[in-house]
Amino acid sequence: MLALKIMAVLLISVSVGILYRIPRRLLIYVSFVGVVAWLIMYNTMRLGGSGILADFLASVAVGIMSEILARVLKKPATIFIIPGFIPLVPGGDAYMTMLYMVEGHYVDGVAKGMQTILTAGAIAFGIFVSSTIFQLIKNYNLESRWQDVRKS
Repeated sequence: MLALKIMAVLLISVSVGILYRIPRRLLIYVSFVGVVAWLIMYNTMRLGGSGILADFLASVAVGIMSEILARVLKKPATIFIIPGFIPLVPGGDAYMTMLYMVEGHYVDGVAKGMQTILTAGAIAFGIFVSSTIFQLIKNYNLESRWQDVRKS
C-alpha cells in the first residue's frame, strides 16, 4: 500500500513539473523532492506528530533540497519548490471545509478551515525558514571570503 502511495506522489510531482514546463531532465529531481517531502510528512504523522508539524518539517525539507539542487544543477530553486510542496497541500481539508459550510455545519467548517489555514501556513513558513537559512549561510560564506581577500 505504501508503494502505491509513493507512486501516486511521484506521478503528482512529475505531472506538476510537466504542467509548469520544467525541462525533462529535471523531472526526476522534482519527483525526488516531492516523494521525500511526502515521506517525511507521512512518517511524522505515523509517529504521532500533528499534521501541521508534519507539513512544516516536510516543507523545510523541500526548501533545503530545492536550494541544494538549485546550487548543484544551476537552476532556480523555484523549479524544485513548486512541484515538491504540491503533495503537501491540504486539498482534502479545504474541500471538507467547503462541504461543511455548504451543508450548514458551521462549527465543523470553521474548525476544519482553521486546520487548513494552519497547515498552509506551516508549509509556507517551512519553505521560508529553509530559504532564509540558506541565504544566511551563503551571505556568511561570501562575507568571510571577502574578509580573506582584504587580508591578503
